[in-house]
Amino acid sequence: MAVAPAGAGISVDETARLIRRAEKNLGDPRGWAFDLLDVLQAHKLEQSRENVCAAIAVIDQESGFVADPAVPGLGKLSEQALRDKLGKIPVAGAVALRWLENNPSPQTSFMARIRAARTERDLDLAYRALIDHAGEKSGLGTVAQLGLLNSIIEERNEIDTAGSMQVSVKFSLELAKQKRWLPMLLDDVYAVRDQLYTRHGGMFYGVPQLLAYDTGYPRKVFRFADYNAGRYASRNAALQMVVATLSGEVLALDGDLLSYGKSGKANNGTTATERAIRKLSDKLGLGLNNRQIRSDLLLEKDKSFVSTRTFTSLRDAYVRKAGKPAAFAMVPDIDLKSPKIRRFMTTRIFAESVDKRYQACMSAK
Repeated sequence: MAVAPAGAGISVDETARLIRRAEKNLGDPRGWAFDLLDVLQAHKLEQSRENVCAAIAVIDQESGFVADPAVPGLGKLSEQALRDKLGKIPVAGAVALRWLENNPSPQTSFMARIRAARTERDLDLAYRALIDHAGEKSGLGTVAQLGLLNSIIEERNEIDTAGSMQVSVKFSLELAKQKRWLPMLLDDVYAVRDQLYTRHGGMFYGVPQLLAYDTGYPRKVFRFADYNAGRYASRNAALQMVVATLSGEVLALDGDLLSYGKSGKANNGTTATERAIRKLSDKLGLGLNNRQIRSDLLLEKDKSFVSTRTFTSLRDAYVRKAGKPAAFAMVPDIDLKSPKIRRFMTTRIFAESVDKRYQACMSAK
């Protein structure tokens, strides 16, 4: 993460030229350029060609510079996903589907609204209306508006990435909370979501998710993989490879050393990676007990994880076995599935596609 010196950096005109090169038919490249540079300044990030090109590459990959992108067949795909989800719940699932088809009325039902959605915002607003209606009918409307049920409500909103950069809604809300001294009301949560569907707002939250943390990565492609898979996922996937090599076990190289609920909190259960590390500690005499390992792994989403005994002991053990240091980062191996994704997509395909756009931007004359 580089902090911008006052008055330094790439110009609006040059940024607009790079944006126009990425999307030749874009209507207002200068407006996008102005907002992008404003966002970098707001977050005290360097207004450098490197940062500008990284943001351009992600925006172009995710939306083609559309603030609220339409997704072909989104409504029908979302309806089918909801039917499949509820269909797995005996009895209650069928009741819920009938309720969705008939409320608030058969003519203006929530399912009809979901079915008609063209953009993420359409779908988001449909879920909000559903939640508001359910809150009023249950007598919890006031409690919900006061923000006391925000975490529960957010866990039930299926739109978890949004806008031109497909930024994580959870990340955006956490960033918004850091800038407040009062708790967020439900209307405040919705206001952040509304921002994500604007040109400036999508970048205001997406750019820091992409750039506002130190990685230590040797190549930008790993940062792009992190944007898709979560911060430090590339570093953690490389550690999973270390564990797999030392243990001989087949592990998912997905960059998550622990498992997490939708709220982002680590689950209590042990993962295959954590169990393999426990066994390695005994086998190789690393001196790590279960409590130490869990305590260290809870830092896997932070830069400080590289200083933990678990991280350093495992990498040192790899050097002793292989005679050379392990790679610090690797692109996580994740298949991506979502109603918004129409073709086969993995984190590797995503990261390499963004990196190709980034390299083209950086080399543009």
